[in-house]
Amino acid sequence: MNIITIMLDSLRTDHLGAYAGDLSRAQTPHIDRFAEESLVFDRAYTGSFPTLPCRRDLFTGRWGHPFNTWDEMERDVPTMATIYRQAGYATGLIFDTPMFMTEGNFLDRGFGSIEWIRGQGGEPWISDGIDEIVLPAAEHKVKAEGLRRYLMNQSRRRFESDYLVARTMTEAGHWLERNYTRDNFFLWIDAWDPHEPWDPPQYYVDQYDPGYEGDIIMYPCYGFSDYMTEAELNHVKALYAAEVTMVDRWVGHLLETIRLLGLMKNTIVVLMSDHGHYFGDHGLQGKPWGDLVQLYEPMTHIPFMMSGPGIASRRTQAIVQPVDVFPTLNQLTQMACPDGLQGTSFASVAEGKADAHRQYAVTGRNLDDQWGTVPATVTDGHWTLVYWPNKELSYQGPPVREETYPMTGMPERRKDELFNLTEDPGQELNVLNNHADKARELHGALLELISTTDVHPDIAKAYQSPPA
Repeated sequence: MNIITIMLDSLRTDHLGAYAGDLSRAQTPHIDRFAEESLVFDRAYTGSFPTLPCRRDLFTGRWGHPFNTWDEMERDVPTMATIYRQAGYATGLIFDTPMFMTEGNFLDRGFGSIEWIRGQGGEPWISDGIDEIVLPAAEHKVKAEGLRRYLMNQSRRRFESDYLVARTMTEAGHWLERNYTRDNFFLWIDAWDPHEPWDPPQYYVDQYDPGYEGDIIMYPCYGFSDYMTEAELNHVKALYAAEVTMVDRWVGHLLETIRLLGLMKNTIVVLMSDHGHYFGDHGLQGKPWGDLVQLYEPMTHIPFMMSGPGIASRRTQAIVQPVDVFPTLNQLTQMACPDGLQGTSFASVAEGKADAHRQYAVTGRNLDDQWGTVPATVTDGHWTLVYWPNKELSYQGPPVREETYPMTGMPERRKDELFNLTEDPGQELNVLNNHADKARELHGALLELISTTDVHPDIAKAYQSPPA
């Protein structure tokens, strides 16, 4: 049995027809077609947030939040790639997500072949002429340093096939052409798109906001969204939707290659994202830090779908999280699991033998870092608690500064919130005072997770206070 995983960074569920139907904010026909052939999880939630902690959950089957922050992946913990390689699988990693290499995080550990598609984000690749780059928007509205580097990296681009997602998916297809006849392989494809910067060809943008004139805020600052006019924010949303549609086209190219090579009959294919992105939701933009890091549905609810032999094409309400992927794939491929996995297999759901998995999903970021104030979100799919474990805690490091706003001197936003998703899917009405018992139940699920994993006692202590 082969495994192919396609990770698309920062992809929101409401931009996929497979999740939002006719209300989808982007056109995604290729991913939607794959969803029709797949098991689609309607209640998949990210666990450790954001990019690197989520990859650690996936690769190790161990919880990062609230125990492991944005840090290197331990070299003494078994990973999916090492386990499959030791079992004789051909293991391949194809990525353009820059943190895999630029920050020395060891996320490539265990892969037998590695292809790094250069130039994403502010990755230090092409250096000549950076000072000559003209920003497409006012400097205070964009991540200026990273954007200049990115635009320099892309300065030699001529055709859509030169875009990073196109190069990544094309290289993945090449890898499959070279390896599809092997008995077993494990291929991880990690595309940073539709993560910002968003600069798809204009013909994609014109599908969503034709005739726009103004600042092109393709790499917006994180924080509050009110530094943009309504027209600018609308165009930012259009840029993202356009990027998603371009991503869909090239993912479709890869999926067609998989079909053409006859791999659907003997391959588990997983398509997922790590988290979402705010576009004015709750007044926020990006993935803010500090007191603005509330984790609401647009950020925590992730696309997750899989196909393969014995996996029925259907939808499921089972709650699953990234930490569960490692043990699930091991069970589906009849691979023995290493000791120490903290995720649990949902293979019975994948095989149609069960309709439920987790009772709760927990999402959060590690406390023990410079961010100082970091909430956790707990949901059962109907109710969601946004819980601040350290409402009385001062910043542990220097005060966090948003790119546009300084965090010092702002009103405190560290407030516990409870939402009824059935009646209030937009999470606009905090009903904690009216449903304290439900809030305590969800908080208890968070404490249970902490008690059964290897969180440091000093960190665990910060989570004990009940929501209020």
